[in-house]
Amino acid sequence: MRKWFVRAGGILVFLLASCQAENPPPPYLIGVHVAETELPGDYLERLERATDLGARAVRVPVDWAALEPNQKGELDAAYLNEVRDRFVRAEQLGLAAVLLLSQSPAWANGNAEPPYPPKPEHYADFADALVRLVEAVGPERIAAVEVWNEPNSIEFWGFVEPREGTFVLVPLDYAREYASLLNAAYDAMKRRFSELPVLGGSLASADTAYLDAMLAAAARFDHLAVHPYAGPDEREGPHYGRAQYPDQCNEEDPLTPPWCFEQGLRGLRALLDARGLHKTELWITEFGVGSSAEWGDAGSEAEQAKHLRIALGLLNGGLARELRIPVALWYRLQDEGEDRFGLYREDGRLKPAGAAFKELAP
Repeated sequence: MRKWFVRAGGILVFLLASCQAENPPPPYLIGVHVAETELPGDYLERLERATDLGARAVRVPVDWAALEPNQKGELDAAYLNEVRDRFVRAEQLGLAAVLLLSQSPAWANGNAEPPYPPKPEHYADFADALVRLVEAVGPERIAAVEVWNEPNSIEFWGFVEPREGTFVLVPLDYAREYASLLNAAYDAMKRRFSELPVLGGSLASADTAYLDAMLAAAARFDHLAVHPYAGPDEREGPHYGRAQYPDQCNEEDPLTPPWCFEQGLRGLRALLDARGLHKTELWITEFGVGSSAEWGDAGSEAEQAKHLRIALGLLNGGLARELRIPVALWYRLQDEGEDRFGLYREDGRLKPAGAAFKELAP
C-alpha cells in the first residue's frame, strides 16, 4: 500500500492508494511524539516501531540549542544531518511529520539554561534558524512546523511565578512575548514557504485564557497546537489523585477546567469559532497520561490503556470531525526514567496502552 500527503485548503489530507482505494480516508491522523535519543540509529528504529503500532503521523522535536549552539548562523552539521535523517526515514515510512523547534541556545537567552525562551532581540534569530532548518530538511517532508513547546507553562517559559489560581501556567501578560516570537517565525516561514502550515500555541492544557490573550496580542498562525492533558481528580473516592478520564471534567474544582480532554477541546473550538477562526484546526500535538502511581498519573498500566481507549473512542466516534482535529499525537512512544507516558516500556516491551493504540488506530 502506498501512502502520501497533500494539502488542500490548508488541511492536511491523508491518501491511500491500493486495491481498497474506495475506502474513505480516516477522520484524522493518529500518531506519536518520538523523543530525542542518545544514538541517531535508535531514533530511526523508533520511527519504525511507531509504524508497527499503526501510527500515521509523528512529532519530531528539534533542539535549537543543539542546532545552533555557539552563535547565530553556525549550525551544527552533525546534528543537522541527524535531524534530516529522521525526516527522510519518516517520509519513507509514510509518516506525516510535525517539526517542533524549541529550546534556545545560551547566546540567545542571556546564558540561561534551556528551556528558557530567547530574549526579544533574538526572536528573529529563532525565525531564521527555523527557516534554515526547513530548507535543510526539505519542506516536502514536513506536515507542519510547531513554534515552541508549551509557552503557557512555567516549565517552558522561564520558570516564572505561576498565574494566580493555576498549577503551572504563566501569567497572561507573557502571551504577548510568545505572540511576538510566533509572529517572527510565522512571517519568516510565509516569506519562504507560504504553503507550509505554522502551528501556534502548543498549549499545555486547554488554556482558553492564554489563547484569548494570544489573539488579543494579534498572534499569527495557521492552526492551533494543543496538549489537552487531564488534571488529577481531587474528589473523594477510589479515583482520588488519579488523572481524570478523557470524558470527565470536575468543574467544582476551580483549578481543573483547563486540564480536561474532551471539554477542554470543546472550549478551545468554541473560542476560535467565536473569534471567527472557523477554518483554524486543532492539532493535538501531545496527549496522554503516565502509567505510574504518582499524583496525577493513571495509577497503573491497565488504567493508562483505559485512558487511551476512552480518548480514541471519542476521537474515532466523531469528536475529531466535529471539532476539526486532523492530527492527534500520543505523548510518547517509549518510557524513559520516571516518565511513564510511553506505549512501550523502557526495555522495549509493549505496554497495554500500546496494544490498545494498535487496535484502535483509525
